[in-house]
Amino acid sequence: MVFKKQIGVLSAVLVASAMVAGCGEGKAGDADGAANPKTAENKPKEPVELKIVPYWLAMSDQEFEELLFRPLKAKYPHITIKVDRTDPVKLAAAGEFPDIYYVANVRYSTFKDLDIPYDMSAMVKNKANPIDLSSFAKPNIDWITELGSNGEIYGLPFDLNHYALFYNKDLFDKRGVPYPKDGMTWADMLELSRKLTFVDGGVQYRGFLPPNPNVFSGTKTMPVYDQTTKKALLNNAGYKSILELIKPFYEIPGMVVSGEFPIKGADFLQDRTVAMMGNWITDTASSMQTNNIQMNFDLVGMPSFQDLPGVTIHPGAKMMGISKTSKHKEDAYLAIQFFTSPAVQSQINRGGRLTALADENIRKDFAAGVDVLKGKNVQGALKVKPAKMIPPHAYNATIDNFFNATAADLAKGTKDINTLLREAQEAADKAIAEAEAAKKK
Repeated sequence: MVFKKQIGVLSAVLVASAMVAGCGEGKAGDADGAANPKTAENKPKEPVELKIVPYWLAMSDQEFEELLFRPLKAKYPHITIKVDRTDPVKLAAAGEFPDIYYVANVRYSTFKDLDIPYDMSAMVKNKANPIDLSSFAKPNIDWITELGSNGEIYGLPFDLNHYALFYNKDLFDKRGVPYPKDGMTWADMLELSRKLTFVDGGVQYRGFLPPNPNVFSGTKTMPVYDQTTKKALLNNAGYKSILELIKPFYEIPGMVVSGEFPIKGADFLQDRTVAMMGNWITDTASSMQTNNIQMNFDLVGMPSFQDLPGVTIHPGAKMMGISKTSKHKEDAYLAIQFFTSPAVQSQINRGGRLTALADENIRKDFAAGVDVLKGKNVQGALKVKPAKMIPPHAYNATIDNFFNATAADLAKGTKDINTLLREAQEAADKAIAEAEAAKKK
């Protein structure tokens, strides 16, 4: 999320930018000129009210209003937008789906299954008011263009997130261990975790708690579902290698005590008994500012696989698209075009939402307006590039849940890896079969 302290400043800048951009006649091919909100008779357009439905996102109504809606209103006075947080399934069933959907890429399949996304390709390629798809950062734009098998464009990137390794300098100093560096491998991380797992004053400290297993498989863009057989793809050598990589972290003496998992009192931000944590930059910084956490920390790029250097998990991307049922598709397009413009992207980027644009002049200022990240190694963390996401499907999250559930027995050592994967596969296949059967009723 964009941090509240920054919203007022960003809003003022964006509104001013929008008002300046709205002046003048513009030229054919310019977004400002070609999308002039006046008719051929030079009369103001009729007012329209659009609705946007956010799904699996944490943006507040205040952020929507001050960062997006108010600046848009300054540029296009005839457009008003409101947020509708009703479950999209209920909206679709009632035939009242909003004009714009805003969703985390990993949940796009929900809208696809409801037959909501509208093909924007004609709008995007229209010479009078185009959007240059090459201006968006890879690999996210490639993932979106591949949603359409025949050149359809069902949405546009809006913002990204980035996974990084945060570390507590005080715990490193306590042990006399050098700080983490950009460019580490998981083998490097294992050694660091061993050095930072210790007992002091009766308190058990741990070097690093591995994130969910699907963070590792996501880094390798490993598919989880076979659409032909309608079964999971967990019980194989690829997923076995992931658990084999994670297991040694839990085998470090002091990591798992008395078979306790999840591990109580092991927390990076609150208890500060964990030296390193992998997490999203935006989410971590937001939590620190919201909870007024004062901490001697920094961050580096997430460690990489030996055979996939310089790559981390997908970019936590979000996208915006137009609903097929919208009666105001042209205005919805103008809104999305504006939200993905350099002016808006520059400001949300400074405020903590990583721009979806490839422009390095914008990206270099990521989180520059976020107090808790000032002076931190943000740009170093960004040098580890995100992997491409796997194709979206309704069962991806279900299968991921079963895969992630293996962590408990893996950590406690109660089951071997082959058994864990076989049971996860069987449970996922059963859940998929039940869901498919329910569709036929």
